Amino acid sequence: MGALSTKLHTSLGLAQALRLKRPGAPAPLSIGIVMPVYNETSILEAALERLRHVLRNDSVVVVDGGSTDGSARIAAEFFCTAVTERPGRGLQMNRGAEGLSSDVLLFLHADTQLPPGFQDAVRQALRDPRVAGGCFRLSFDSPRPMLRFIAWFTRFPGRFFHFGDQAFFVRRRIFEEMGGYAPLPFLEDVDFLRRLRRRGRFAVLPVAVVTSARRFVRHGIVRQQLWNTVLVTLFELGFSARRLARLYPQVR
Repeated sequence: MGALSTKLHTSLGLAQALRLKRPGAPAPLSIGIVMPVYNETSILEAALERLRHVLRNDSVVVVDGGSTDGSARIAAEFFCTAVTERPGRGLQMNRGAEGLSSDVLLFLHADTQLPPGFQDAVRQALRDPRVAGGCFRLSFDSPRPMLRFIAWFTRFPGRFFHFGDQAFFVRRRIFEEMGGYAPLPFLEDVDFLRRLRRRGRFAVLPVAVVTSARRFVRHGIVRQQLWNTVLVTLFELGFSARRLARLYPQVR
């Protein structure tokens, strides 16, 4: 009985494999990752090493915005690397997208870590043809209760809950139809999300990325969250991204 069970199990496994490989079966969506960087030597090597560990057959392009600290050199040791004349995440991410031919584009900040198996979660969401793109839930690399509370809200839809550090992904066709990211100096992710939602459903995946809490730690958690909300509100009311960028100092 045990031998028969083993033989049956093996036969079923072989049949399943043959079905998966049958001629005409659609290939899984390919995923290409774009990482914009600018003066990130303090974290970049570790970030790229972590990224390499969760990749399968995914393509990666790192786009340096003209760093002065050797970030481009570090990136080139890991992945294909391009350099733009000036920093600007929108500009850099568009440049990276040009270097990829994947079905799906995923935009990853240097201080954000993708979870193992992220590819399966993205492909599962995009099985629904109504989904134009999406993002991951958020978690922080700090156990502070207030940060866990803030991250908890990222499972819900909402204009104030989703930003670029949650690794936006989008179907390439839709990205091209949108004209990519706007060349804004700030809040390019808010603008992108607003335009993306006009193209179809926006999926929030049930798994989380891990992002750095350094800005919250430096400025104060509640203060930083309130300031983020104020800036997005002002942007939605028509204030220019250039003016608002002056109110949001870089932290590295």
